Amino acid sequence: MMRNYPQLLNYGVAIGSTAIALLLSLWLEPLISRTIGAFFYIAIIVSTWYGGFRPGIVTVVLSTLAIDYFLIPPRYQPGINQPEDVLRLGLFLLVALIINLVTGNLQYSRQKIQQLNQQLSQENAEQLRMTLDDRKQAQETLQQQFEQQRLVMEMTQRIRRSLNLQDILQTTVDEVRQFLECDRVTIFQFYPGWGGTIVIESVAPEWMALLPLQIHDPCIGEENVEPFKQGLVTAKTDIYTAGISPCHVQFLESLQVRANLVVPISLGDELWGLMAAHQCAAPREWQSSEIALLRQLGAQVSIAIQQADLFKQLQIELTERKQAEIDLQQLNAELEQRVQERTAQLTETNDRLRKTVIEQQQTQLTLLEQAQMLELQAVITRNMGEGICLVRIDNAVIIYANPKFEQMFGYDSNELNGQHVSIVSGVTKSVTTEDVNQATLSAVLQNTEANYEVQNFKKDGTPFWCSVTTSVFRHPDYGDVLVAVHQDITERKGIQEALRESEEKFRQLAENIQAVFWMTDNQSQQVLYVSNAYQTIWQRNCEDLYHNYSNWLDAIHPEDRQRVETEVIEQLKPGQYDKKYRIIRPDGSIRWIRDRAFAIKNELGEVVRIAGIAEDITELEQVNLMKSEFIGIVSHELRTPLTAIRAALGLLQTGIYDKKPDKFKRMIEIAAIDSDRLVRLVNDILDLERLESDRAVLEKATCNAADLIQQAVAGVQAIANQQNITFKIHPSNAQVWAAADAIVQTLTNLLGNAIKFSPADSTITLSVQQQTDRVLFQIADQGRGIPADKLEAIFGRFQQVDASDSRTKGGTGLGLAICRSIIDRHGGQIWAESTLSVGSTFFFTLPLPPEEIT
Repeated sequence: MMRNYPQLLNYGVAIGSTAIALLLSLWLEPLISRTIGAFFYIAIIVSTWYGGFRPGIVTVVLSTLAIDYFLIPPRYQPGINQPEDVLRLGLFLLVALIINLVTGNLQYSRQKIQQLNQQLSQENAEQLRMTLDDRKQAQETLQQQFEQQRLVMEMTQRIRRSLNLQDILQTTVDEVRQFLECDRVTIFQFYPGWGGTIVIESVAPEWMALLPLQIHDPCIGEENVEPFKQGLVTAKTDIYTAGISPCHVQFLESLQVRANLVVPISLGDELWGLMAAHQCAAPREWQSSEIALLRQLGAQVSIAIQQADLFKQLQIELTERKQAEIDLQQLNAELEQRVQERTAQLTETNDRLRKTVIEQQQTQLTLLEQAQMLELQAVITRNMGEGICLVRIDNAVIIYANPKFEQMFGYDSNELNGQHVSIVSGVTKSVTTEDVNQATLSAVLQNTEANYEVQNFKKDGTPFWCSVTTSVFRHPDYGDVLVAVHQDITERKGIQEALRESEEKFRQLAENIQAVFWMTDNQSQQVLYVSNAYQTIWQRNCEDLYHNYSNWLDAIHPEDRQRVETEVIEQLKPGQYDKKYRIIRPDGSIRWIRDRAFAIKNELGEVVRIAGIAEDITELEQVNLMKSEFIGIVSHELRTPLTAIRAALGLLQTGIYDKKPDKFKRMIEIAAIDSDRLVRLVNDILDLERLESDRAVLEKATCNAADLIQQAVAGVQAIANQQNITFKIHPSNAQVWAAADAIVQTLTNLLGNAIKFSPADSTITLSVQQQTDRVLFQIADQGRGIPADKLEAIFGRFQQVDASDSRTKGGTGLGLAICRSIIDRHGGQIWAESTLSVGSTFFFTLPLPPEEIT
């Protein structure tokens, strides 16, 4: 009875911890309804850690039954009705088994540590019986071995802590040179043809540096390299007595080498390079421990290079790997601490020896329990819904695949057993079988669970996506074994890809339209998205709008802000709105915005989001305003002459002037004058419209400015003669790049205005002045002048200094507007300067011909 008491206690702990977990889950069910297995996981860890693998399995089974009976509907009845509940219970069972497996492994590791401590104690007991001299020699040897192992371990730690191959190798050669107290340590990488380069070097200051020397030894061929592929290590005490070829001796002399120790660096079956320690000053007898150290470091350098090559392939597992490295460092620290504690207890050797037999029996019992547990796990994995395979670490061969895994990859029963894992991992030109082997070995080194997504291939070559969970455990027959649990996620991947493409199309559309696309949350009033056009139109940062929704309202013109807030609330009730408002940019400019939005509702018909498009309609508003003003002005200007014509014809129609030929003739003259005025108005409007719409083609050529002035003066000379007005022209040979007819029209309009507003017997002065890159025209009169506030307005449509001028002086009010359009089309400028009662001067500039500019 007492012999079975510990086992009964273990199972009692399993049952008790399960009962406590059930009570806590039922008590706290309202708080943890989404995580039904939390307390049961703790119960599994406690029972497995306390009693071992089998009590842990009992806890897993009892927890599964308790969850099914007490926590999953229908409660207090065995069985599950909903697929979702089946999935939840299956996931719980899988996680529980993994926890049981990991905890069992940890317990096994603890026992192994105890066994190692016993062995260490036994060795220490043997050392106590050695003589003082032997002990001192052993201590020195142990210290040297410890330093060597420390150097190897530190390099191993660097490889695991860092992926910077350059730093790892540089630190390695520095420490090796310091440890060996040699003159130079190098790492040499082969190129095709067995030439190569020194990639890393540590050298004493007094000796020649080889980095980055390109080396091609004419004495080295395939027959010399082949032994290195087989693992050859060469130790030359003295190059002059080593029996090497004179050619090679001469080559080594050129590198200042007297003695060297060379080990190969291999990547699988390929020779990557060599690690060499050089003694330059004198011959040196290389110790076996030094050769062993350099061989070990060569293997570690190989691992470092392989790890760097696998970095891109294993990037998905980077986070898990870092955590694993931290755990491994902690475990190593704990191991070192325990070893130190056990070493300090050498006086207790006899007690430890007495415990050896008991611990060996416990180890045998543990191995027996693990074998039974493996058999139980095999039964479980055969019936799981996920694909599971076990892969040997040493050769990456599949030793077991459950039926679901075989079905998932399209293989028959047991067809995968004994096959290399690359048969399902998609070996390609870029991913070789050796890469798969190294990835498997790396997973063992991590000694932790990893989750990742990978694209696999079925037997017929069909690719599909899997979600994979991997972990490592110790198999009694095969040693370290990688367990990979696969779940087919091809459909989910397709949905994710379709969603990504849809989001990308939406993003490109939103980012490339000139209008602002925006979206807000109806509850929090937070901006969820605003396109980059916001920064162009509002001239404000998008990030500020994300952080503060009120920035949108703050930018609205104060006169429109209250109206917009009210309209948004009222118009969103039917689900959409369309409004116009003004905004004020940071530079003070005002822009017109048309904002249209619609509500996005959920399945209950509730508004959850609001999306809209805001576009800049400033130019459109300006065009509409100009069109309204233009229609008003044109209607007035057209109505005035038409009214006069209608009145004159109406009087003639009544017959009251039938017997008064002078009056009759005057009425005809009035109608004719107003008809001419109407024709001029229509022609000017058409000319101005063609110019501003770019429909008028201006064929530019090199023109003489004096010729253009002469043509314009000739056209108005008759009108000037009626008032005895003379022209004073300053001669010039300036050339301009212009459309001759258009410039003559401009000069004619300006001269006509000067004649209209100049008194009789006055003079109009015309001059041309060539400047650096343009020609300046000036037309000065001696008329009544123009007020300063009208100097710019007169170039607008239907603008005159005095409204009565259209009646007394004639004209349509479009002449100067046409002049400005013509000069603008030439890339020039036009303006006026005036002094009241003295006169006015009109200026405009034209470009020089291209040949004169160059």
